[in-house]
Amino acid sequence: MNVRKQVFQIMGAIFFGNFGSSVFSFATSLYILQRTGSALGMGFTLIISPIVTLLMTPYIGYVVDSFNHKKILVFSQLGTIVALIIFGFLLIKFAKYYFVELIVLLVFLKIADSFLQNTLQSSVTQLVPKENFQQLNSMVQSSNSLATVMSPLVGAVLFSIIPFGYFAFFEVISEIVTLYFILLVKFGTQQSRGVSGRIGESFISGLQFMRKNSMILVVSLFIAGLNFFMAAMNVGLPYLQIHVLKLSTQQYGLTESSVAIGMVLGGIIFQLFKRQFSVPNAFSFMIMFAVILSSLGVPIFYNIGSSATTIFYCFANLVLGCLVIFINTPLIAYFQTEVPADYQGRVFSIQATITSLLIPIGTVIYGVLFDLISGTWIFLGSGITLALISLVAVIRILKSKTDEDVIAR
Repeated sequence: MNVRKQVFQIMGAIFFGNFGSSVFSFATSLYILQRTGSALGMGFTLIISPIVTLLMTPYIGYVVDSFNHKKILVFSQLGTIVALIIFGFLLIKFAKYYFVELIVLLVFLKIADSFLQNTLQSSVTQLVPKENFQQLNSMVQSSNSLATVMSPLVGAVLFSIIPFGYFAFFEVISEIVTLYFILLVKFGTQQSRGVSGRIGESFISGLQFMRKNSMILVVSLFIAGLNFFMAAMNVGLPYLQIHVLKLSTQQYGLTESSVAIGMVLGGIIFQLFKRQFSVPNAFSFMIMFAVILSSLGVPIFYNIGSSATTIFYCFANLVLGCLVIFINTPLIAYFQTEVPADYQGRVFSIQATITSLLIPIGTVIYGVLFDLISGTWIFLGSGITLALISLVAVIRILKSKTDEDVIAR
């Protein structure tokens, strides 16, 4: 197996799939805002993702654990392409029903995207040797981040020169390229033997598996918890930089893009390390993440000027983005290594659901907090809390590992 070629083809599928979806999502938000003049309509489209993820969790895990992974990917891509073509023609022909058409399409795209993400994560054991899991995961995350950086720029340019209805056909091209890369990827023998019983029973068995395996449950909750604390950045940084520190929108845009750029750089740097990082290593990086998070409110106390403040936040976000790669990569590889193939679809699906629910919860909680308390103390408190949780997790993991070694002897 040519590992480099495999990784390149997988990255191509991930990049073009996410790039097309991100451009379309960006244009959708602008289009709804333009047509309605209200943030409520745009907000309604944003809640579709967690709702669909929650409702589809049992089905996605069941399908991924039961059927051939390459066929799932191919059929989900073909379904996406057909749905986009139909939507494009409907929007051009029946523009007055745009909102209903968009909601139906976004639901369908979210389902297809969930199958794509879950199936690829659960297929790593078929795609590359075990020693390449972490390298593949880091490059996949970097590919996602690169798409995140580029999509708003391309979306803004296209939105100004072509009608919104044609964005669907732009994504069709992107999805066809994604399908091409998927067809090139060589899948090994699928270890999963299928899931016995009904969908509900298989979902419950997935929950029971996670409950019985404390390490897997701890890591899963921690990945989801990281996204909760990321809400402090997503809510707090725009508020502090624009309303409190009075940075321009251009300066804020620069600091915001630094996170994604940091993730791209993190993936590249990760490749330079010729070693495998362990789960305790990931939690150690999390403590570093927490220290930087706790310092994000410092500029409020010092009048260092907008340029110096922009440089501070660009550097902090760059490092935070890089650390996200070093945190997530070993944890995801741990799942792919330790979770049996028969359970990976359900475990990844459950973990994604917990994450998708914690993100809006964190957004609401931090939104209220930043209206009531100084951002300095919120970031400091969040950083200290995250560091303490990480420290406790490291101690528990090391103790569990020591106990296993004693039993083995």
